Amino acid sequence: MKRIIVACNSGLGTSLMIRLNVEALLKEWGLKAWVEHTDISSVDTFDADLIIGSNYIMESLQLISRVEIIGLDDITDRQYLKAKLLDSETFRQWLAG
Repeated sequence: MKRIIVACNSGLGTSLMIRLNVEALLKEWGLKAWVEHTDISSVDTFDADLIIGSNYIMESLQLISRVEIIGLDDITDRQYLKAKLLDSETFRQWLAG
């Protein structure tokens, strides 16, 4: 199953909001994925295919290169998130799938 982690500083508000938008877009595209939100210090405990969060948080991640990271400049705009997902190599493979 496809796995997406959404991260923020505390793993509460920001990551939950982004997660809800990701889940809505997945539903719109008819894709199924396991989506979880968490704090930045717990990201490496998950086996993710894609990690999403604000740019300033994502820049601090030191992860294995197999995980694609999407940094967002705007965490509230669903259309911006949609564009960023469509720019993602991992996500485009899922859509082509």
